[in-house]
Amino acid sequence: MIRKLKSMLRSGVFDNAKSGFYRRSFAVVLLITSLPTALLAFATYYVGTQQIEQEVNRAHQVRLQNTADKLNNQLSQLEKTIAMWTFDPMLKARLGSMTVEAIEKNHEMRSDLAQSLLVMGSSSPLLREVRLYIPGSELYISPLSFKVIVPLETREEIEYYASLMQNEKSRYWTNVSGYLSLVQKLPERSPYGYLLARFDEAAINALIQTDNELKGTAFLLKENGVWLDPAIGEEPDKHRFDYALKEKVNGEKERSGSFFIDWEGEKYAASYGTIEATGWTYVSATPLSKLTQPVITMSRALIVIGCLGVAVAVFLSWFASRKLYQPIVRLVRLFRSEKTETADIVAKDELEFIERQWQFLSSQSKHLHERLEQHLVSLRELFLFQLLHDHLSHLTEDDLRKRMEQYGWEVEGKTFALLVVRLLGFSRLQDRFADGDEQLVTFAAANVIEELADSIFTQAEVINEQDLSVSVLVLLPAGESDGEAKKQLLAFSEHMIHTLSAVLKMNVMIGLSRRSERLTDLPQAYEEAGRSFRYRNLQEINQVLDVEAMIVSGPQTVPYPFAMEKELVRCIRAGEREEALRTVDRFVSELSASGETELVVRQGVHQLLGVVLHHIILSGMSPQSLYRGADLYEEAGGLREPDEMAFWFRDKLGVYMDALADTMRKTQDSLMIETVEKVIALLQEEYAKDISLETYCDRLGISSYKLSAGFKEVTGVNFIDYLTKLRLDKSKELLLHSNEKVNDIAFQVGYQPSYYYRVFKKHEGVTPSQYRDMYKENG
Repeated sequence: MIRKLKSMLRSGVFDNAKSGFYRRSFAVVLLITSLPTALLAFATYYVGTQQIEQEVNRAHQVRLQNTADKLNNQLSQLEKTIAMWTFDPMLKARLGSMTVEAIEKNHEMRSDLAQSLLVMGSSSPLLREVRLYIPGSELYISPLSFKVIVPLETREEIEYYASLMQNEKSRYWTNVSGYLSLVQKLPERSPYGYLLARFDEAAINALIQTDNELKGTAFLLKENGVWLDPAIGEEPDKHRFDYALKEKVNGEKERSGSFFIDWEGEKYAASYGTIEATGWTYVSATPLSKLTQPVITMSRALIVIGCLGVAVAVFLSWFASRKLYQPIVRLVRLFRSEKTETADIVAKDELEFIERQWQFLSSQSKHLHERLEQHLVSLRELFLFQLLHDHLSHLTEDDLRKRMEQYGWEVEGKTFALLVVRLLGFSRLQDRFADGDEQLVTFAAANVIEELADSIFTQAEVINEQDLSVSVLVLLPAGESDGEAKKQLLAFSEHMIHTLSAVLKMNVMIGLSRRSERLTDLPQAYEEAGRSFRYRNLQEINQVLDVEAMIVSGPQTVPYPFAMEKELVRCIRAGEREEALRTVDRFVSELSASGETELVVRQGVHQLLGVVLHHIILSGMSPQSLYRGADLYEEAGGLREPDEMAFWFRDKLGVYMDALADTMRKTQDSLMIETVEKVIALLQEEYAKDISLETYCDRLGISSYKLSAGFKEVTGVNFIDYLTKLRLDKSKELLLHSNEKVNDIAFQVGYQPSYYYRVFKKHEGVTPSQYRDMYKENG
C-alpha cells in the first residue's frame, strides 16, 4: 500500500510541486479520522488520573481528619470518665494515711479497691491498666499485681512517683515507665494520691490504620516527634517507609497538611495533623495506584484502540484521497496542455497551481473588461471635453449627433443644458488637503455630482475639468417646457450645492447655460457659463448664476483704494515688511467691500500687481528671476476668492521684500560704496553716451542685481532715476545758459528728441521750450 502511495505521488503532473496538496490533504484527513480517539485516550489517562489523585488526596484528608476527631473525642471522653472516678466512695481521703500493713489487713477494702480499679481499666479498650498511687504511704495499688498492694521499695521510685504530685494541674498527660499515662489527682483539692491510667499505644495507633486492601500506613507521633507505638521503633527495617514519612512530617513547619511522596515506584497521598487533647501528630499515607488503576487500564485500552483506528484510518484515508484527487489531476493536466503565459508556473502544490491559473484567467478577463469600459468612458469624456472647448468645430451637427450615438447617448428628440460647477474656498482646507490636491478634490466632487445626476436625470454626463471645475451635460426631452426644465435644473443645482458643501466643506458656484437644441451651440454655452462667474456676488457664499437671467449693466464707478495702494508703496520703499503684508489684506478687504463682483476684485488686484512689479523693476530686480519665470498675471487670474487673492499677493510680496532686504544687507559695505562712487564719477563724464547699468556692470565685473541694489542703497534712487536726473540737470543748464536748439541739447545729454520731450515734461511738468522761456522771462 505504501509503495502504491509513493508511486502515485511521484507520477503527479508537477515537476516542482510534487503533489504537495495531496500529501497535506491526506495528512489532514488522517488526523481528522484517527486522532480523536487517541486524544481522548491520552486526555482520559492524564487528566482523569490527575483528577482522581486530587480527589483521593482530598478524601484521604477528610477521612484522616474524621479518624483524628474520633480519637480526640474518645480521649476527651476518657478524661471525663477518669475525672468522674474521683467521686468513687472507695477513694476517700483516709487512704492517704494508711500504710501497706493496714491496707493488707483490711482484706475487704483491698478487694474492693482491686475490683474498682479493674473495672476502671476495663472501661475502654485503649486502657492497659489503672493504678492508685499513694506517695505519702510509699505504695500503689494495682489490680493486675498478685499482691494488689505494692510498696515502693527504692528511693528513686519514691521520689519519682512523689514528683507526679508536684504538677499544678489536677489532671494531665505524661509518660510513665515508657507508657502513655493520664494522671488524675485524688481528690482534686488537697490530694493524697492520684490515679495513673496507663494507655495501650498499639491500640490507639490501630484506630487510625487504613484498610489492608489499600496497603497504606498510619501512625501517631508524640509531641517530641518520637513514635507513640514503641513497636515501630523496635523494627526500623520493617518500617522504612514509616521512618521516611516521619522525617518528612517532622521537617514540616505547619501543624497539619498533605503532600505526595514517591516510595519504591509507588506514589502515595500523605496527610498529617495534630490531636488537640494530647498534642500528638497523626500521619497517614495511601497508595494512589489502587484507586487509579481502573482508569489507567481503561485509558490504555483506549490508546490501543486509537492506534488500531489510526492504522485503519491510514488505509481508508489513502483510498478516499486517491479517489477524490483524480479530478484535480485531470484539471491540472488540462491547464498544462494549454500554452499560456503561466503554463510553467512554479507552485507549492497542485491546488495553488490551479488557483493561480484561475486567478490569471480571471484577472485577464476582468482586465479586458475594465479596459473596454475605461476606454469607452475615456472616449466619451474626451469627446465632450473637446466639444465644450470648441475643438470639434470642423464637425457638422449631424456628425456630432452620430458621434454621440456611437458613444451610447440617445440624442434624438433631446435638448441640451450645460451646468458648470466651480469649487471655491480650497485655501481654507489646508488642514485637510495639501497644495496640489486640487485634482483629488475635483475628482471627489465629480463622483458626487455623477451620483446625484444619475439619480435625477435619465441621461447626464459629468466632465472633470481637473482644476476645481466640473461640467455637467444634461439631455432633456424636447417636449418638456422651458419652465419645467429650468425648475428641474435649478433644483438639481441646489441639491449639488447642499451635498458638495456638506461633503467637501467648500463653497459652490454653478453657472447654468441656456437650453439648446443643437450640439454645435454647446461651446458658446460653455463659454457663457464660464463668463458668468465673473459677475458673482462676493458677499454670497453659494450661488447659481443663470445666464438667461443675468443682466450685465453698463459702466459702473467702483472706488479703487488708492490710499491703500499709496500706503503699500510707502511700506515697500521703507522696507516695512509686516506692515506691507497687512496693507495688502486691507487693500483686498476694501476692494471686496466696494466691488460686488469677482471681476471687479480681480481687476483691482491686477492693477496693484502692476504697481508692485513696477517697483520691483525700479529696485533693479528682475521679476522673472525673482519669481523663477512665473506668469504672475496668469496666476492671479486663476484666483477666485478674495482670501486666496490676499494670501497669494502676500506670498509674492514677501518674496520680493525678503530678497530686497537681503540685497540691502549685502550691499552695505565699503566696496559697494566705492563701486557706486566710481559709477557716479563715470556718469558725470559719460552721461551723454548710450550707456546703461549693464555697461558699467561689464566694465566693473559686477552683476546688475548687486550693482542695482547697491546703487539704490547708497544714493537712495535706482540707476535709471539717477541717470535721468543727471541728464535733465545738464540739459536744464544748457537750456538756461546757451542758445542751442532743444533737439541739439537732447542729443548732447544722450536722448532722442522725442523721448527727451516726454521725460522732461514728466519730471518738470512743462516742455523744455516752456522751461527755457519761463526762466528767461523771470530773468
